[in-house]
Amino acid sequence: MPAPEDFWSYFAAVATYLAVLAVPGGIVGRAAGVRGWALAGLAPLLSYAITGLAGPWLAIVHVPYGPLSVAVCTLLLAAVLYGLRRLSIARGWMTPGAEEPPHPWTRRAHLAVGACVAVATAVSIAVVVTGRGGTTAVFQRWDTVFHANGIRYIAETGDGSLTGMGTINWYPDGSFYPNAYHLVGALVYQLSGTSVPVTLNAVTMPIAGLFALAMVALVRQLGGRAVFAGCVALVAGGATTGAYESVSSGLLPFALGIVLTPLAVVALQRFVVRPGVDTGAVLALSATGLLAAHSSALFGALLFAFPVVVQRWYRALRRRPIDGVPEGRAAWRVAVGDVLRMVPVMVAAGVLAAPMILGALTFTSGSYPYHPWGSHMAVWKALAMLATFKQVLPVPQIWLTVFLALGVFTLGRLRRMRWVVLSAIGLSTLFVLVACFGGEDWVISLSRPWWNDRFRLMALAAIPMCLLAAHGMSEAQQWLAKVASGRAWVRARPWLTGRVGLATAVLLVVAMGVLTGGFYRAANAKTVSLLYYNGLPGETVPPVSQDEIDAMDHLGTLGIPADQKVLNDRMDGTAWMYALTGVHPVAGHYDAGIAPPDALYLALHFGDYDSDPQVRAATRRLNIHYVLVGSGTIRRDTPIAPGLQHLDGHDFVKQVYRNPGAVIYRIVK
Repeated sequence: MPAPEDFWSYFAAVATYLAVLAVPGGIVGRAAGVRGWALAGLAPLLSYAITGLAGPWLAIVHVPYGPLSVAVCTLLLAAVLYGLRRLSIARGWMTPGAEEPPHPWTRRAHLAVGACVAVATAVSIAVVVTGRGGTTAVFQRWDTVFHANGIRYIAETGDGSLTGMGTINWYPDGSFYPNAYHLVGALVYQLSGTSVPVTLNAVTMPIAGLFALAMVALVRQLGGRAVFAGCVALVAGGATTGAYESVSSGLLPFALGIVLTPLAVVALQRFVVRPGVDTGAVLALSATGLLAAHSSALFGALLFAFPVVVQRWYRALRRRPIDGVPEGRAAWRVAVGDVLRMVPVMVAAGVLAAPMILGALTFTSGSYPYHPWGSHMAVWKALAMLATFKQVLPVPQIWLTVFLALGVFTLGRLRRMRWVVLSAIGLSTLFVLVACFGGEDWVISLSRPWWNDRFRLMALAAIPMCLLAAHGMSEAQQWLAKVASGRAWVRARPWLTGRVGLATAVLLVVAMGVLTGGFYRAANAKTVSLLYYNGLPGETVPPVSQDEIDAMDHLGTLGIPADQKVLNDRMDGTAWMYALTGVHPVAGHYDAGIAPPDALYLALHFGDYDSDPQVRAATRRLNIHYVLVGSGTIRRDTPIAPGLQHLDGHDFVKQVYRNPGAVIYRIVK
């Protein structure tokens, strides 16, 4: 039976998830010399790197994946990095310190920024909780069933390979999928003792909080003001196109990759400023973690972060001071040196991620069909979507647009972060190309890592757009502080002088919260509700109904062994049966791409069991003894498979359970 869905089960799952993110990555990051906000931001990415590497490599050496094996891998990696770092320092090969942020923050600034991250996390949790409304905890969108089944498979079998969890649907060999998301989810599922739906919800709830933390770490690493960092946390927690739209579409690993992408800049900046075995290892692990989270995350991170290096080389060309470079060094030497020092990092990352790279190459050259999304939107409309931070819902996030405009008008004050402008232009251009010319062959090829999907590319473009909006918000605060400081009644009270900045920052945040209705909580909750209804509430019927869930729960009480499969329809909610009960379905995913031939044949012809020997042979091969038929499908225009319709009255099956929306049969011949 599934675990209860109450406050304490969610609390346990969320707390476990945060611990899984903080502890492995925190230990390894600290062993590599990372401290402060960089450690806080990089810890989740490093945790995903550790688990994402542990799963495939442990599978190769036939060691079960689980909490104990992950703990051993974490401690071994931390010991190696700590030893190499201490040896390098002792031998004089490196002198730590240059990679740290150039400008210190006060204790009050650190606390204020931490409070903003906490607010963003609370908003993120509130958005998911309210978006769920009165529905079941089961996600309703397309790929979520695959993720749910994958988490349970890894937890039950200890198989952390890149193809193992795919065997629930693509048996017997499985299908490649980068699985760091599922490996972390499996740990949360095992350690918290909750159900798979609760685990998925818990992993989703703080998604925008992770985005806020990553953005704060970026701003801190680049020497930005504390007010800028606090503003970017709040903007990240409220922007619909950041994390929430991807979540609403069920693109859970992709959304994870998006919120971790800003950390690529943190790791890259620390390495180019002070190359060393420790900063190089963190950069290699960060790249691997992004690749393990989602195949497109590393591509997106490269596009987002490369302008950092471009700005660095441009400053060298103009003979401006550059962090970590002696004054007077020629620009070509700076560029060549950066590239040469990056080579061993790339080699190390390539070796670590070899199973993922080889798996991806095999997958892209295989038979799995690629269906690009052809979009032909007007250019002005695409630009308006970028500027108003909305794509799914019709209401623009007008206050973010106002701050974005302020950020654009004050670009010169970005100083060390002017590279964000290049990133915004490049990623926005890619979004416009796909949104407006998505049917062109060259655009399809260019955007293939993102499946030619404008929704994914909007999320990627939202990262620099959020930074620019946050910059505009922080500039508004600085202007307010300057105006307030010039007032006679403030000058007459010296004790107020040092508090004007804090007071104006608090005033701006409170005003923003009030004007946006709690940082756009309601609008974002409506967006996230698509995840639970497969559309807007009231407009669609969730494909996984409560009747089907009850039937699957009953199926779990029948003692069906793991070597048996239950015949089910691919498009109704019964594909969730493994995630909910541990019973293996014939169809474990809505996706029929390269589905097993026996599964496809039975879906069409099972009703001919008495007269068709191929049906009986396929039933024996898959060891099927039960049939579960639900009601409704994920595509409203697609009926239940013809082979599973009108089974009542046939003498080769006997009904063993029925409710208004689902029926279970036992094959009796």
